[in-house]
Amino acid sequence: MSLRIQGWPRGLIGIAIGIFFVLTPVAPASANHPCDPPNIIPPEVCNMDIFTGERPMQLPVGWNAFVIYGNPEFIQDQHTFFGGYNLTIASTSPFKAGIYTQVKVTPGAGYRASISWGAPNYPDLFGRQLGIDPTGGTDPNAPTVIWGPMHWGEGRILNYPPPDVNIDVRARALGDTITVFFLTDHPQTASYDLILVDAIALYPDESAPAVELPPTATPTPEPPIEPTPEPVVAAAEERVAAVPLPTDTPTATPTATATPTETPTATFTPSPTPMPTSTPTPTWTALPPATSEPLFSAARAQEQAVSLARSLSADSLLLLSGFGFGGALLFGASWGWLHFRRRGR
Repeated sequence: MSLRIQGWPRGLIGIAIGIFFVLTPVAPASANHPCDPPNIIPPEVCNMDIFTGERPMQLPVGWNAFVIYGNPEFIQDQHTFFGGYNLTIASTSPFKAGIYTQVKVTPGAGYRASISWGAPNYPDLFGRQLGIDPTGGTDPNAPTVIWGPMHWGEGRILNYPPPDVNIDVRARALGDTITVFFLTDHPQTASYDLILVDAIALYPDESAPAVELPPTATPTPEPPIEPTPEPVVAAAEERVAAVPLPTDTPTATPTATATPTETPTATFTPSPTPMPTSTPTPTWTALPPATSEPLFSAARAQEQAVSLARSLSADSLLLLSGFGFGGALLFGASWGWLHFRRRGR
């Protein structure tokens, strides 16, 4: 099979993988066939020979990836002690990530998870750890996950008999499904760092201790809040206090007021009605006899007119002439009237 790691120098990767095999000791007998029975993980899942997906997320069938931090690649690779394919997790920066699978089990039975191949190119920069969630959960951060020892440093075969490197973990199933986790912690990087992963198995193991899960905090129901009764008395007192009480208003001292004196009404005294007097019968009075000299003398009038004419202008003379003529007519008329009247008697 060709190398599936793309974009990296093949020579550099070949040298790194070659160093792995030179330095890797012969696997113990217990690790020769890790995916055979009594392992209960299906062989195609345990062997990691079939992959799905595309880079940067290529995963062996039956497995799921999780990333706690960082941005690693999950790559189908072909560098494993057992031949065939393996999973490579790689990055040029720090990360903490892994894979998990769920397995059908017998409730209450004990089990042991084991990994045969977990080989980093910088062993001191990679921590390796197995975990079991006996409840079948899939959250690596859940408190129900039981984690085995974390191994740092040399050790590519991780299931040697103790006291050699062994990161196996045991737990009893609490249901008909348990979850097996593999976690790698890579807090710092040297260059392009990677770890090769293969052959993760699950064996029945009745030496597994009873599971003691942390108690789940049950939220205490809050007591119902009873409505606060309305302070009727206080409200009434407040209303009474709000209404101003009547205060004693000083009564005005009566001031003596002068009694008005009645003005006597004038008594009407009837005046004596004058008796009508007899109207005297008018007595005819004889006119004075006519004098020999008339009231108006024509000679005198002419004399006055001439005198006045001398002192006036032509226009004035013309006006006066008019008046004089009128006066003569008046005089003549008056004289005629008197003469006529005297004759009538």
